[in-house]
Amino acid sequence: MCSVLTHPAVPLALSAFLPRGAASPALLLAGLACSVVPDLDVIGFGFGVSYGDMLGHRGLTHSVLFAAALAALLGLTLFRDAASGGGPVFLFLFLSTLSHPLLDMLTNGGLGVALLAPFSNERYFFPWRPIEVSPIGVSSFLSAWGVRVILSELRWVWLPSAGAYALGYFARRLW
Repeated sequence: MCSVLTHPAVPLALSAFLPRGAASPALLLAGLACSVVPDLDVIGFGFGVSYGDMLGHRGLTHSVLFAAALAALLGLTLFRDAASGGGPVFLFLFLSTLSHPLLDMLTNGGLGVALLAPFSNERYFFPWRPIEVSPIGVSSFLSAWGVRVILSELRWVWLPSAGAYALGYFARRLW
């Protein structure tokens, strides 16, 4: 997985593309939260859920269906007024959530991502996997491995996200 520090890079970049009427600090915070929520599945380890199970790590919470359900739930409850104006809020929350498993599919470790759960527990990776997989646990992260992860994430996630944000920022100024 990418580290919890990096998953929010995508919603930050996407926020530059939000229409002025839809953008708000609350929506940005929700997008940042959506980008890390899928990893709450690690709680299952403490209850005996195996990594490769449907409810295991990178299982159901890393699926397209979960991203859509979470975006719809948040849109209809927290952002009802903004959501009634069209799809930008749903799309932002959906893409913020979906960015998590897509980034995980670019990592070089783990069992893959159950992108099509609950219909299939097959695990997927992209053919090109340049991002160093992050260790689970703080002590492992504070090591040479953790440094390699951060450098990899800066190169493959943060720099492209900064470029996308700049593009969206300048495009919005032109509109």
